[in-house]
Amino acid sequence: LCIMDTATERIQEYFTGLMSIVDQSTKSQEDQLLMAGAMMAVAKTLYYDNLSEKEFNQMIDNNLRDLINLIKPTIH
Repeated sequence: LCIMDTATERIQEYFTGLMSIVDQSTKSQEDQLLMAGAMMAVAKTLYYDNLSEKEFNQMIDNNLRDLINLIKPTIH
């Protein structure tokens, strides 16, 4: 078992836990979108608190690129 497998497993556990919180805490699509915005703000804060400025900026750029690639097929 390599370190990457462990990190991947932990990420999956965190993802599952966060999705469970969303399921239990939201009642509408609007609630889900508000929760997503809050999660993004938390992620940005954690990156800022735990990474160098260069690493932080790179992470934000990568996340924005991932988000654009995720929604690009739905933009017409």
